[in-house]
Amino acid sequence: YILLLSFADSTVDEQVGDALRAMTDQTPLDGLILDNRRNEGGADSVLSGTLSYFTAGTLGYFVNREEQRPLEIRKGRDINGSEQTPLVVLVGTDTVSFGEVFAGILQDIGRAYLIGETSLGNVETLWGYDFEDGSRAWIAHDTFRPVNHLDADWEETGIVPDLTVLSQWDLVTTEKDPAVLAALTYFDR
Repeated sequence: YILLLSFADSTVDEQVGDALRAMTDQTPLDGLILDNRRNEGGADSVLSGTLSYFTAGTLGYFVNREEQRPLEIRKGRDINGSEQTPLVVLVGTDTVSFGEVFAGILQDIGRAYLIGETSLGNVETLWGYDFEDGSRAWIAHDTFRPVNHLDADWEETGIVPDLTVLSQWDLVTTEKDPAVLAALTYFDR
């Protein structure tokens, strides 16, 4: 189980790598739960670094009116089988921005099974524009299109889990969390 709260901290991808090394020090993992329900997004470099433990290749495209640019993970950083470890990603209404893109990509390429609630659809990248008075406007610039479903509009639909499980996860322990229990059941099948 790894809790992913954000991709805004530039050390998150290395923290995930450290956790994977620690968890697989003695034996490979049978499965991994990535709890992405509160992931507030962040930087695409951290998104890419975290994805690289689980997959590689062209995973989709950032698209705007003028162009599209690929999201490419050139070389995976497999840690003791992390690229093959079965994954469940937990999602919810507080999964936003690159948190949604992370979960959606892993689902789109068949790399992860998603459990939880549909996210709200906030997958655009924002660009900051500074004004002379010191204020800043954040304007949506790109959206994301997954490689296997280029017609998908995650901004419209959100990220839809494979299995809907409602959970007031902040009111229960991990051991009693319905989404975590559903993930463990998924691994047992």
